[in-house]
Amino acid sequence: MKLCHVIFATILILSCSAVVAQTEGAKQPWVALNGYVKNMQSTYFIRKIDSNASANLIHNRLNFKFNISSKISGRLEIRNRIFYGEQIKQIADFGKRINQYDGLLSLSHLWINKKSFVAHSVIDRMLLQYADEKWGVTIGRQRINWGVNNVWNPNDIFNAYDFLDFDYEERRGNDAIRIQRNWNNNSVLELAYKPGKNMDTHTAAFLYKFNKWKYDFQFLGGIYQTDYVLGGGWAGSIKDAGFKGEVSYFIPQKNTLNSSESFSFSVMADQTFKNDWYLSLAGLYNSKPTDIFAVSGSFYNSNLSAKSLFPFRYNFHAMVMKTISPISSYNVSLIYSPENNTTILIPAYSWNVATNFDLDFTAQSFFARKNDIFKDVVTQIYIRGRWSF
Repeated sequence: MKLCHVIFATILILSCSAVVAQTEGAKQPWVALNGYVKNMQSTYFIRKIDSNASANLIHNRLNFKFNISSKISGRLEIRNRIFYGEQIKQIADFGKRINQYDGLLSLSHLWINKKSFVAHSVIDRMLLQYADEKWGVTIGRQRINWGVNNVWNPNDIFNAYDFLDFDYEERRGNDAIRIQRNWNNNSVLELAYKPGKNMDTHTAAFLYKFNKWKYDFQFLGGIYQTDYVLGGGWAGSIKDAGFKGEVSYFIPQKNTLNSSESFSFSVMADQTFKNDWYLSLAGLYNSKPTDIFAVSGSFYNSNLSAKSLFPFRYNFHAMVMKTISPISSYNVSLIYSPENNTTILIPAYSWNVATNFDLDFTAQSFFARKNDIFKDVVTQIYIRGRWSF
């Protein structure tokens, strides 16, 4: 049976099961369903507003949770997207690019793959979980988030992500096995294994977390694809300011002419002030920068890794946010790297229009020095509405 038929049948059966289960008494339903539908209009232009190209994204998510028993649960989450517009047409093989998923199972499908119209579905969560007071075991497609900081996470060796991709809050998942052991002193030991399609794509590691001196610390080690990895992180505060950091050190398993050790370190401080002002500052150091930053006004970098979270050696991030009212806020983020004076300016405004409907406006403007002239490279503007259910 084709994947498209499997997805349709699964959605139909689970939707019917959720309705039946929720009508049977006051007990916790056997199947729970939530999700959202988003519509995002985007326009980008290069230096001049009349050089613009637009695209539209209809984004739907279905989250099914199976309450099998008090200790056993399951999840199935499906991401459906429809892209259309001139901007899609300008990106070569756009459909094939978004259909690439780093997983053992092929759980995605291109329904339509035209030059200016693409429809795509992917199952990015499909797992079975056991949890009690001491043990937790999760098998299947899941998100393993070991990062501490809000922007750059060298410890996130399983699920590195592009923070510029604000429309994918859930982030990508992995086909993996994860075991957690909780100890009486509030420390936690985790073991995780992500099999790869070949010997150079396996990831297996441990993470140990504990609290000391009012700080949360963590240490990790293991195999990250072709490297050994050692790392750690912390989260605490200095007076009223939050203070976090993480570091990872990658050592090649085999010594070749093209292999060498690499080091990634990030640090972050943040604080909330009176009158609902919030400020955060972050920095990232890469020992092996690529210095290649391709900005095409299109979509986001899906080739990120814990070894290469941003292209440059030194990177800085600052954000100021102001809560205007319980239903609205605005923020401005600035990313800067000395390499070609690369700068990204990101203003955003969020408005909770109704209980289950949100509206936000976001812009991402990229600047850099070219031919000794500092100028704008491209600007992308997004208007997004979200209805949650």
